[in-house]
Amino acid sequence: MNDKYTDLIELSDFYILSQKFDEAIKVLKKAEKIKKTEPKLYYNLGIAYEALNENNEARQAFRLALKLDPHFASAQEHLDRLIEE
Repeated sequence: MNDKYTDLIELSDFYILSQKFDEAIKVLKKAEKIKKTEPKLYYNLGIAYEALNENNEARQAFRLALKLDPHFASAQEHLDRLIEE
């Protein structure tokens, strides 16, 4: 896997834990330009969008994560909660 991609994903984890969701989205968009096939990318995007109450974007991101990995339980849980709202 691309080292720069991995670094960006790890940086997004840090930003999410630090509640810097706008920063997380910025680095995830950079990561997406490198590789669009990792469910974790879209899961993290979903988490960041959900935290910012951008629920349409969050649902879309969680759906993409599940399209890439149908067994991604955390993504399914977040998506289910957003759909119920």
